[in-house]
Amino acid sequence: MEKKIIERKMFMGGNTSQGFVGFYDQIVDMYDLRKMYILKGSSGSGKSTFIKNFVNSIMKTDTLNSHKVITINWIYCSQDPNSYDGVIIKELGLGIIDGTFPHIVDPKYPGIIEEFIDLTQFIDVNKIRDKEQRVKEISKKKKEHFKQAYKYLQLAKQEHDKIEAIYTPCIDFKKIDKLLVKLIADLSISEK
Repeated sequence: MEKKIIERKMFMGGNTSQGFVGFYDQIVDMYDLRKMYILKGSSGSGKSTFIKNFVNSIMKTDTLNSHKVITINWIYCSQDPNSYDGVIIKELGLGIIDGTFPHIVDPKYPGIIEEFIDLTQFIDVNKIRDKEQRVKEISKKKKEHFKQAYKYLQLAKQEHDKIEAIYTPCIDFKKIDKLLVKLIADLSISEK
């Protein structure tokens, strides 16, 4: 049986003028998951690679043979869109997400649905020990840059609000609503 694979790409959080805003803690209920793995580990510890390899491995097994359609929801990292923060395989009721800062996730149903996987256990302590000071410096600098970025996002939001305050009273929203109704009607006709 040939499988149809539907891949969706999404963000479950973002960096905003209010700081980081995410919905990672809602994934279990949102997708009605039966099993979710929460990854813990530092930057560079292989969380994103683990997620990608996890999906590739599952796709090669017989686990999905009974499904004609497979829906893979890739969750991208808002700090690095080339990196994954998670994946949901709908038909299996299965998810795996990065549960580290800034999207810290605690289990809603510990031992029943969620399970932690701590990738820090695979760090070769002997190799990293002499890099301790450098890691601390970089971590501190990263935190300072995020703090600065959020300040810039707040300033951008303030300027956006000023422009919006000028334009909004000048917009005829009833005409926009009519246009939306027409576009939706046109789309419905073209689908038939």
